[in-house]
Amino acid sequence: MRLLILSAGAIAALASVAFAAPAMQPLKISKECSGFTGDTPSFCTITESNLAAIPAGTKILYYGPVLTNPLFVSSTAIIAVGNGDSALGYCVTYDSASPPSGTCAFHAGSGTLAGFQAIVTVTVDYKQIWHWDGGYVLGAAK
Repeated sequence: MRLLILSAGAIAALASVAFAAPAMQPLKISKECSGFTGDTPSFCTITESNLAAIPAGTKILYYGPVLTNPLFVSSTAIIAVGNGDSALGYCVTYDSASPPSGTCAFHAGSGTLAGFQAIVTVTVDYKQIWHWDGGYVLGAAK
């Protein structure tokens, strides 16, 4: 009986370590979206970022499936830094809200963004600059 209790305790301890979420770092990105036309892909360009691996000038490419709906956008998103450095995620924005808002979640990356995971809240200001505010992990095990 003791062996069974010890085994169960050891398994529970290992499970809690194996599934512990890594500490997220703050992520703040601003982007302008004059290149977002509704075509596939459409894009926005980062104007400010607190993460050196995603510098200003980086393109965020949007592939749909829903890019031209007047109520919302629902799209695969790729942060395309260049030279094989990219991250893959998904964004949903409620564009007809006042002000527009949404969420993006990224789950994979390559190159300098290998292991990139992030979740951000999406907002837009009166100058039509879009903001991502949330957290990220870089280089985390899958």
